[in-house]
Amino acid sequence: MKKVLGALLAMALVMAAPGLALATNGMNMIGTGAVSSGMGGADVAVPAGCTAIAGNPAQLATTCNRVVSVGGALLNPQMDVTMPGQSGVDNEFQLFPLPFAGYAQRIGTSRWSWGVGIFAQGGMGVDFQNVKNFSGADDSLYSQVAFMRLAPTVAYNVTNHLTLGVTAFAGYATIDYDFFPNGVQGQNVTGLSSFTIAGRFGANYQINDQWSVGATYTSESSLDFDDGEMRFNFGPGLGKVTYRDAKMDNFTWPRQVEFGVSFRPTTKWLLAFDVSWVNWAAAIQTVTVTASNPSTPVPAGYENLSVPFIMDWKDQWVFALGAQYEINDMWTVRGGYNYGQNPVPDNTLNPLFPAIVEHHLTAGFTFTYGDWDFDFALEHAFSNSQTNTGAPSPTNPFAGTEVSHYQNTAHFMVSWRF
Repeated sequence: MKKVLGALLAMALVMAAPGLALATNGMNMIGTGAVSSGMGGADVAVPAGCTAIAGNPAQLATTCNRVVSVGGALLNPQMDVTMPGQSGVDNEFQLFPLPFAGYAQRIGTSRWSWGVGIFAQGGMGVDFQNVKNFSGADDSLYSQVAFMRLAPTVAYNVTNHLTLGVTAFAGYATIDYDFFPNGVQGQNVTGLSSFTIAGRFGANYQINDQWSVGATYTSESSLDFDDGEMRFNFGPGLGKVTYRDAKMDNFTWPRQVEFGVSFRPTTKWLLAFDVSWVNWAAAIQTVTVTASNPSTPVPAGYENLSVPFIMDWKDQWVFALGAQYEINDMWTVRGGYNYGQNPVPDNTLNPLFPAIVEHHLTAGFTFTYGDWDFDFALEHAFSNSQTNTGAPSPTNPFAGTEVSHYQNTAHFMVSWRF
């Protein structure tokens, strides 16, 4: 079963990667689907249809008899890195897809609903070419963290007001990176992958026709990356040696707690507010890459390599505010704002993992034609800059480095209700 799920998620990653390279609440997307994203990610207490498989599973009970949704997003990140004493280097142009597909239905006339879907949870990464390495030669900094989830979900209407839901996440993640591979002790790591499981519990309570509250809890996903290769540069003489067994330890997708409230001041207006706590401090501390089984003899003491990335991320609070207005039976418009605290400390900033943007503005709409919904949203993450203020050391080689980052994302989805 593990191999089957891993293969399914791996195929989705092939279609998406490296489109998961830059999420914007740390490594998480601010929302899944054009409706959630159009409202700034404020969706915990909002009817969600198929996208409840990626949000509050209790909202799956708001679906109609049957609904299928297919869509995704196109993400365009813009970044710049400035090493001490050097000119800034722009990130290479990237435009990447992030897929979503889901199916949900109510079970007959019962209180139960179920659904299943596959979606991009998030990720991060960069692609800086022709950046100067520590020896002053042209080199590259590249990273890609990609994470897909398969999400079977069930929901139950306990009463006419209270709904509960549970999602079981089967996740598959990959990591590749270049750390100045053309310089002495430079590294090129490829093929790291991990399969993981997690769960989410959700609840929603409809207080009255105007007010609704919801909450979710998501467990952490421990990711044990292996099956990779590392090419390690020994410099003149021995050159680049391939280590055929590369692993990464202590990398975890964090647990998360969310609370949301929605309010309908009129039948046409819907306002929503969410607050979330993301436990990055327990998930991303010192991530260690190890490599063994070199392809050729290496100097004594280099038979096994260990490369620590001291990151020490901080817990993150995320605030989302969204509004929706139903113009008529065919058109609905949305807008939203999302703020996620930057979880990356100044003294451990690493340009390979710059998950630093904070402010997002979104807008979107739904066009309904019969049993079909066509959803679209635009998301802009405003530019944020950060400088590594830590003291130079072997574990902090990027002291004094500045990174800036902004991005635009277009979300789209088609749903058929039947």
